[in-house]
Amino acid sequence: MSAYETGVRLAQRRGYDNVECYGRVFARYAVVVERADGRRGWLAASTQAYNAELQRRCGVDRLGDLRQRRQQSGPVTSQYRGGAYQAGLRIAAKRGYSGPAAACFARVFANQASVGPSSLRAGRMTWGAYLTPSISGEMHRQCGISV
Repeated sequence: MSAYETGVRLAQRRGYDNVECYGRVFARYAVVVERADGRRGWLAASTQAYNAELQRRCGVDRLGDLRQRRQQSGPVTSQYRGGAYQAGLRIAAKRGYSGPAAACFARVFANQASVGPSSLRAGRMTWGAYLTPSISGEMHRQCGISV
């Protein structure tokens, strides 16, 4: 499937009116990404430049839509922070937690974590959270875990 076709499908799924325009702009910014399972797909990061062109050409405010969706859902959840949640699960497992305790650890981690460039692998991103009193308190309050 081409980048244009992927953009058109995304626009249809998101309910935008001018799907052809969205597809053309998406194709300009999209890059090929390879998933962990080896499949390839298209990705266009929601940058200011991408959003500006979508607004100017198609009347779509993608970053505004993302902000609105986050505000409606309250605090950031694992639905939006899947990578951080998965990282939290891995850390919990390394620390010996499993089941509901690991899931709770991962939720708190996902809400507090930030993404940044990996110091070990060039071109990769990594999730991290400093063990601050607020995180320690949340872990203890929500999960009964002392870190």
